Amino acid sequence: MATRKAASTKKATAKKPAAAKASKTTVRTVSTSAPKKKAPAVNTEPVVTVAKREKTTTLPKNIINVIFAELVGTFILTLVALTSFNDGSIGAIAIGFALSIIVMTVGAVSGAHVNPAVTLGLWSVRKLKPILLPFYWGSQFLGAMLAVILTNTIAHNSINFSFDNFTSMDWSIFGIELVGTAVFLFALTAAVTREQPSVGLRALTIGLALTVGLLSSNYLLNKTKTQAVADYQKASQSANSSKDVEIPHSAYVKSASLNPAIALAMTDHTKAELTNSSASAGEVSKSRFTLESLLGALIGAMVGSNLYLLIANSKKND
Repeated sequence: MATRKAASTKKATAKKPAAAKASKTTVRTVSTSAPKKKAPAVNTEPVVTVAKREKTTTLPKNIINVIFAELVGTFILTLVALTSFNDGSIGAIAIGFALSIIVMTVGAVSGAHVNPAVTLGLWSVRKLKPILLPFYWGSQFLGAMLAVILTNTIAHNSINFSFDNFTSMDWSIFGIELVGTAVFLFALTAAVTREQPSVGLRALTIGLALTVGLLSSNYLLNKTKTQAVADYQKASQSANSSKDVEIPHSAYVKSASLNPAIALAMTDHTKAELTNSSASAGEVSKSRFTLESLLGALIGAMVGSNLYLLIANSKKND
């Protein structure tokens, strides 16, 4: 009997560790399966996507204020440009100073683009909703035309200019507009995307950028016109007296605009002005709004804005 009790006691003690192991295994299974109950995660992707679509397809609540700010700003800038383009460097400084004032006054409302090229450049770097492009462009061109109407009314002149040269494409003028606008938008994009200490400093930077762009482009334009006039005079002297040598197209251009809206309001020199003769009764001034100025400014704006972002992003990656 004693032997059977001892044997049964040993079997009982031998079964206890097995039971303990089994219980431990059960606990481990529970602990490993517990995180599976916390697996469901909050899926916020659909909400974010809807919000982004609403932001890019809806107009801002102050769209009327934006339109009015761009119209008035472009109107003022065009007035200054029409009265100072013939003053060379002083005119470029005056236009840049006027833009600084416009940025300080209406910049908080619309950004104070007052230039279709600026609007396109900022859109190309995703600083403007695509749906706002026609509203900005429409108000800018309208503001420029109102400036033309006012100046001609005050001077008692009839609005007498044509768009016969719209399809003209002088590659030298195209390149001048492209380079000047690219310089302008390069600095403007830096001022818009980087943190500035104050609104005044940002406005001053943008105004100086336009001044530098105008000075550089007009310097290139004067070099081009000088060479064109020299070639014209040489051809006139070598040609027969009966042969009429055509004046180069670049000689008619008064100044680079870097702004399609202002180009719409500007006119080129007339033939009578270039030849120092009395203006003929039927001679009509031709608008500076041409493919060379339009495409040069628009493409230059995108080049300048994206070039700055390319340099800024490469610096961050380093």
